[in-house]
Amino acid sequence: MRGFYVHIPFCKTICSYCDFPKRLAKDENQINEYIKRLLEEIDTYKEYIDSSFQSIYIGGGTPNFLSDDNLELLLSKIESLKINALEYSIEINPELLTISQIELFLKYKITRISIGVQTFNEAHIKLLNRKHTKDIVFDAVNKLKKYNFDINIDLMNGFPTQTLENIKTDLNLFYKLDVNHLSYYNFILEQKTKIMFDYEKKRIGLIDEDLSADMIEYIIEDLNNHNYIQYEISNFAKKGHESIHNKIYWENNEYIGVGMGASGYLNSNRYDNFKHLKGYFSSFKETDVNLSINDKKNEFMMLGLRLINGVSNVEYNKRYNSDFMKDYDLFKYVNMGILKYEDDILSFTKKGLLIGNIVFEEFVG
Repeated sequence: MRGFYVHIPFCKTICSYCDFPKRLAKDENQINEYIKRLLEEIDTYKEYIDSSFQSIYIGGGTPNFLSDDNLELLLSKIESLKINALEYSIEINPELLTISQIELFLKYKITRISIGVQTFNEAHIKLLNRKHTKDIVFDAVNKLKKYNFDINIDLMNGFPTQTLENIKTDLNLFYKLDVNHLSYYNFILEQKTKIMFDYEKKRIGLIDEDLSADMIEYIIEDLNNHNYIQYEISNFAKKGHESIHNKIYWENNEYIGVGMGASGYLNSNRYDNFKHLKGYFSSFKETDVNLSINDKKNEFMMLGLRLINGVSNVEYNKRYNSDFMKDYDLFKYVNMGILKYEDDILSFTKKGLLIGNIVFEEFVG
């Protein structure tokens, strides 16, 4: 199974923690030019689309910041590819959702809506420079549920000033939404972000590692108690509602990525588009590398171990005619209680989920 990803970099405001390829939208003409260029890039991949492509994901940035006209131009172009999608997702900010957007989602058979929330706490919403309120989120979800969209909510844990009580409150509000999927991302202090700037100026501090670990343990246990199954380090779903598109990434399958800052993996080539408009307008790709067998092995392990079910040595042998327990020094992590290796499957232990980065270092370089 392969996927098709489309990146919309424009945002009305920039979140204080975000390091994704994005651009503050000030010029409608520039957005129009971007959409024109994006449609041209999509056309270059028509010959590669076949029955193996079964997922579409439109991410950002803020895809629903686009005007209805530009959104329809994009959706109609994607429709022309005739991808038989089992899952068709789009990311939205709840405060920008309109009835006309919902009508377009229905017209072009989008099935899944991913809503950026991060937190329901008013002070933290301001800290993260989000623009919704709790009521706006509930209103958006209620509108979407009328049309039976599968809905994901994005939340974040571990950012400055957040407490365990804040986590509990956010989760309790999430349960009231009664949706099928939650992505709960651990805050990372990223370069060239507002929070990094404030941290360097000592205007804000980070929470300690013990509190961060307590948050993660609570999140996992509480979601499990509410019948949300953790199937990936940061993702939880009710049974049968796991994200098809994201599993394509984690299982190291191929996908096409289009748009400024998008990445793709096609015919053993890993490519990255330019992360700025000037480069993207002149030439889509900034890098295009044919992966070596060792590169493929490293990616298979690093991505696959994010899945709670882990990685299969039988699958690894099928792909690379090798044994990952021999290719990597992994038994030391088994002995440390970070990994477990049972019935051909290597996966993290409960302890290992909290300190998994030391294992991922084995697959870098």
